[in-house]
Amino acid sequence: MSGLAALYQQCIFRSREQMETHGLVAAELSDHHLHWEAGRVDTRLYKFDTPRLSLYSLRYGPEVGICPVVYDHFSLVHFSLTGPIEVQADGVRRLVPQGSAVISSPRRNIRLRWSEGSEQLILRLPHSLMAEAAHTLGRPDLLAAVCADPGRMLAPTAALHWRAQLEAFVAVEGVRHKSADLAPWLAHMEQGLAMFLLLNGSGVVDDADPRGLPQGRQRRRRIDRLHAYATARLGQPIALADLARVAALSERQLNALCHAELGRSPMVWLRELRLDAVRVALIADPGADLADLAMTHGFFHLGRFSAYYRERFGELPSQTRKFARNG
Repeated sequence: MSGLAALYQQCIFRSREQMETHGLVAAELSDHHLHWEAGRVDTRLYKFDTPRLSLYSLRYGPEVGICPVVYDHFSLVHFSLTGPIEVQADGVRRLVPQGSAVISSPRRNIRLRWSEGSEQLILRLPHSLMAEAAHTLGRPDLLAAVCADPGRMLAPTAALHWRAQLEAFVAVEGVRHKSADLAPWLAHMEQGLAMFLLLNGSGVVDDADPRGLPQGRQRRRRIDRLHAYATARLGQPIALADLARVAALSERQLNALCHAELGRSPMVWLRELRLDAVRVALIADPGADLADLAMTHGFFHLGRFSAYYRERFGELPSQTRKFARNG
């Protein structure tokens, strides 16, 4: 099992009712005012609890405006799985495109606007855990540095790292019940997630090479070029050599870059990018022909496509379509 499959097996609720959705989401995350735009309500909330963290996948269906009650003992980290959201915290406005991440730590007020069909991966991170992680790093000032910006965006490559770390975290928690020996590892990963956000959200991480060359920034630019190239050609054949050419690297160097920056090989990353796009399209149009949808996104062997889809999302494409139709 890979990706977020274990999370998608933990469905808290599905609802097509506005009032029911408001009450259930408020109970899980934070009390809030919810303004619905036109469109069919199709709310789905998945939740993954560990001893100190809660990870959610949430979608509403139509465009929504959200005004939560200010939360002061934890931060919420949004990773946009599909569709952009807008976060306005303490007067600071941030647009969070698909594939990006933001740490929200408002002190006075916060407003969010989710686009139609948006699905967000949300981590509820207690400040007590962040304070412990900062102490372990020997930098107790980092928590205040992160929270000083009420809507702190992660750099593009850091956001990709963040998703990869969450996927690894979910995979470990998904098998924790099989062995008590995994509990210390899970606790280590909980603190590791907090450390990652403290270092990347406070500006401490410095990509400068000792020789003065911006190697880290060069890596991020290469990843950004790969992402732009691949998303524009999801339905076309793309070989490893094509990706290497776009990144201006040898195939061996590209493989090392992707493992370091994305936590996976280039072709696995490309496959997951295509699968994510299929899921978005299928939810948006449940009546679409699955074979056509698969081939449009570069999958020409339907048996393998279904297996890859189930491995990534924990359900078959036909099940996703059924849920999208029935709510």
